[in-house]
Amino acid sequence: MDRLNKFKEGVKLVALMQATLEQMDNLRGTSLYKLQLKFMMNKLEVLLERTLRNPLNSLDKEDPDLLTRIQSNIELVMGMDLEELAMLRQEIDEYRDNKSEE
Repeated sequence: MDRLNKFKEGVKLVALMQATLEQMDNLRGTSLYKLQLKFMMNKLEVLLERTLRNPLNSLDKEDPDLLTRIQSNIELVMGMDLEELAMLRQEIDEYRDNKSEE
């Protein structure tokens, strides 16, 4: 895997970690919420962000809106119900099919 693809995968990982932490917050007060697990995930997110800080800063300088758009999409997914999540794959597949036909 080349550097650019590694970086892209790292950015996706940080975004998914953030979504996971936010979802865990939604489970606070239930038997599924484990404080130790949340603590470990927070530590992992900090380590990932530290590792990706310089590349993320470079990306932010090159495309300042990209990280904002990524965060906005995370918030969109976090607000979806299960039926909407199921539909998301179909919509993306259709978009990719249409894009490849062009």
